[in-house]
Amino acid sequence: MTIFEYLKESHPWIDLNNYTLLEVILFFAGSLSWLICYADTIYCAVKKQVVNIPVVAVLLNFGWEIATCWFFVPNMGKLLVIAYWGWMCFDAFIFISVFRYGSKQMKLSYFIKNAHFFVIIGIILSFITQTFFITQYDLPMAPISGYIINLGMSVAFLYLLFIPGNDYSSKLTGWTKFLGTGIISIMFFLKYPDNYFLISMYFAVAFFDILYLYLLHNKQKIATA
Repeated sequence: MTIFEYLKESHPWIDLNNYTLLEVILFFAGSLSWLICYADTIYCAVKKQVVNIPVVAVLLNFGWEIATCWFFVPNMGKLLVIAYWGWMCFDAFIFISVFRYGSKQMKLSYFIKNAHFFVIIGIILSFITQTFFITQYDLPMAPISGYIINLGMSVAFLYLLFIPGNDYSSKLTGWTKFLGTGIISIMFFLKYPDNYFLISMYFAVAFFDILYLYLLHNKQKIATA
């Protein structure tokens, strides 16, 4: 079923047959936190002409969002389908910002000169591989692929923090990513309490997010130690 076929059918706006009301509330609360994260990243791109999210994280996340919007209908109702498209539009602006400012994260001249090429190849591979993985192996709402991506993002944030000359890492972006992912982790734990792979991913992502926030808040102290 395509996304357009799903929207034409008489599905509820919020499907409480598959999820409890608490799970729906938690998911949308976490998603709102992520939306604030996106908005802060867009603000930094417009005002500071930088991308405060690692380039690899943008490519992974945007590829995932394109795949989920076009080829993987979530089973929480029409409202979430529309929300997925809204998030993809936000991330599209961030992806465009990567073309304009992403090379500032790169320090080797070869990658700086060929930044656009690697970004294009990166988003194509991200989209293709995640589309096949999501449609063949993932659970409804695509949590497995989402947390694999999230772990890579969390580790990449540590690299971004210590790039020489980087003074644009945002505490708001870091906190909203951490809180958004944490709230959604609680939601998926309630939904899939026996999925030990996902449980291990919740803790792994949380560990690196907390480490990033600690280093971010103590960056000056650590640099002068």
